[in-house]
Amino acid sequence: MEYKRALDADLPIGSGEVESGHRYIIQDRLKLPGAWWKKQNAQSLLALRVRRANYGWDSYWASERKQAA
Repeated sequence: MEYKRALDADLPIGSGEVESGHRYIIQDRLKLPGAWWKKQNAQSLLALRVRRANYGWDSYWASERKQAA
């Protein structure tokens, strides 16, 4: 990473935002007490959680409804 260039462009250079997102999106759901996951199911669940976190939830379900019609 080119830190000086990133700083000059007012871009974040720390990992705090990524780590916070990981905790909120991934760990809060997958690390519930007593929970276990098959890899494929966990990946599907995480894809939905990422979509929701990125405000794509409504467009995802609109697309699913359209395909089902």
